[in-house]
Amino acid sequence: QASYSAPLILLSQYRQSDRDRVTLEQDRARDERSIADTEFLAREIAALRMGMGEVATRDWIRSEFQDLIREVEREGAKGRAAPSPAPSPAPRDERDR
Repeated sequence: QASYSAPLILLSQYRQSDRDRVTLEQDRARDERSIADTEFLAREIAALRMGMGEVATRDWIRSEFQDLIREVEREGAKGRAAPSPAPSPAPRDERDR
């Protein structure tokens, strides 16, 4: 019986090493895809962050509006404090005669 089992054990070990090799190759391929995906996502995130630097944020827009409101209020206060000059008469033409 030992004479039969020895070749079967060797054959089983050979097949197991083949399965291990295939599994290792599949793991490597999956790892390479995972690394490529991770690098792609890192580049995309970096591009988005750079793009966000160029996009007007809500806080920036709010501060710009507040500055404009202050400027309009100042101009309005100046207009109320100093009366506007009377409009000058329109120049007359030869045609007006």
